[in-house]
Amino acid sequence: MSIRSFLVPLILITVGAVADAADPGDAAAGKAYFTQTCRQCHSAEPGDGGGEIGPSLVGVYGRPAGVGDARFDYTKALMASKLTWTRETLDRFLTDPGTTVPGTTMALPIPAKQDRDNVIAYFQAVGGTAK
Repeated sequence: MSIRSFLVPLILITVGAVADAADPGDAAAGKAYFTQTCRQCHSAEPGDGGGEIGPSLVGVYGRPAGVGDARFDYTKALMASKLTWTRETLDRFLTDPGTTVPGTTMALPIPAKQDRDNVIAYFQAVGGTAK
């Protein structure tokens, strides 16, 4: 067995793993998921027809948890969490809100990793400033 026959597959596997790890998600798929699953309670874009049960998520990416929507009464748990909504913290919270922030009223996780990645990419893409 030559070194070449060993290294080429190893390099290809490594490149593929790095590409998968760096996959930022698909914002269009994230918008579709959000519209179908999250918009009953939340808005992510001004005028998107989202619900008012939960806080507006306009501009959520990069802001501290528990702030941003003046009309919403955030839980003390979320305000005290000291989280800033980054890719990592959103992924953790959306995986299991109650474990990440015990006492939160956010009840519905996003179980599938790809769906979470897509929703987070959507939040990043729309940006914006909360009310």
